[in-house]
Amino acid sequence: MKSHIKVFVSYSWQVERDTGIVDELEELCGARDIQLMRDNNAMQHGDLIRDYMDNLAGGKHIIMLFSDAYFKSIWCMYELLTTWQKSDFNDRAHPIYVDGIDVQDEDYRIDLTDFWKKRYEGAESKLAGRDPTVFIEEHKRVKLCRDIYQNINELINFAANRLTTTLDQLKAQRYTQILDRIQPKRLDDQANGDAVFLAEIKTLLAVDLKKSELFRDQIIKNCGLNVTDDEGLHGYLIDKCLDGQFVEIIQNLQSAFVNSYDELVSSDITGIRKLYQTAEDALAKLVLFNVKNEWMAQHRSECMQNHGSEQVLPGMSFGGVEVVVSRHAQTIPRFKYGSHDLNLQGGKGVTLESGYHSKDVVRDIIKRLFQRVMDQEISSQVDETRALDILQRTIKQRKQQKNLKLRKNYFLLLPDDSTSPLSDATVQKEIRKLLPDLSFIRIKSGACEETFIVEDAELMVAISDFYKTLEEYKPK
Repeated sequence: MKSHIKVFVSYSWQVERDTGIVDELEELCGARDIQLMRDNNAMQHGDLIRDYMDNLAGGKHIIMLFSDAYFKSIWCMYELLTTWQKSDFNDRAHPIYVDGIDVQDEDYRIDLTDFWKKRYEGAESKLAGRDPTVFIEEHKRVKLCRDIYQNINELINFAANRLTTTLDQLKAQRYTQILDRIQPKRLDDQANGDAVFLAEIKTLLAVDLKKSELFRDQIIKNCGLNVTDDEGLHGYLIDKCLDGQFVEIIQNLQSAFVNSYDELVSSDITGIRKLYQTAEDALAKLVLFNVKNEWMAQHRSECMQNHGSEQVLPGMSFGGVEVVVSRHAQTIPRFKYGSHDLNLQGGKGVTLESGYHSKDVVRDIIKRLFQRVMDQEISSQVDETRALDILQRTIKQRKQQKNLKLRKNYFLLLPDDSTSPLSDATVQKEIRKLLPDLSFIRIKSGACEETFIVEDAELMVAISDFYKTLEEYKPK
């Protein structure tokens, strides 16, 4: 029988009623063979609560949902204090801050210490002159209040020095940052997920090629094929990409597009639209197969070790980042042809150009993302607070789409330039807080890895030329 890792959770009932976080964690833990131990499933009628709390404090892993109510509950603080007094607290405890408390705030830490001082003194005063051999449990509770009062300041200062992730970010990543420290997803599961994704991409490619018979027939002609079914065509295209002939395939698609366009009359708007959409969709799906499978598996492993905080990629173009991020997030890449420069831009990412300076870089990034996501600028008539709320919800909902054709994962490309405003950790933290579902991508300086079957520069030139052709033939 398969053994489950046991993980205790220490939380305030009051906060759980308001948030349902423990219920969320329980569902996610089940998918990882983790048994979440909580009071309502680990205890039976007649069990001693203190015995359960002592078992919790000695657990190998304890998820602690910190809140103002938690820090002011005698039993929550008993669990925290007892856990802290045992060894390896830093490795065993996994904190989550579930409300607006700020343990970095010195005034808040002092107020908590004062709270427990008053509670201890009040409890002690109430028992003054009473026989401790008679009021045994009451005196034990006074001693507990004293222990909490004497240790809480050190405890909270310790908590303040730990790097944690905001609740919004944890929810967006399905608590991956914490659960991966306890029970990382198996690499074979990740590989299987990638294989399933590519199989779905292959199926969608076959559907795309059926949308324009004229385009499909031209591809068959240009490639010199003798195939009569769609399975033979899209399978052939993918195999050629895997064999390192991506550029030749894209050039054939490009030629097929031009020849198909020439056969259509200008009044056939529906046929022209189908042609454009089929050509663009076919390229977007084929490019995913240019990422090496072994590199992708290694990259996923590294991302798990980073607990999903950000993806670190070797040196590559903006368009190359779009391909890799799409393969990792299991979405379809999109590109934008830059008519004023030589760069093929990722359709779902934003970055700052070299030498950029601004008094309010966070506000500028929000504006750029709004334009990229909503396909329009924030006008002067639109309230920026409401625009941010719409942007945040849109990024989240599109990321969670179950339909692959609708799913999108937007990202911010962090520059390899210490002078850039985006290199400021405070700026990054503010953007993460405002847009917790936005992916952060960092390029490693000087790093060179064989990420693609066809090298990045050659890949991007082929794609850029393809999009330039689409732009040139676009109806006026």
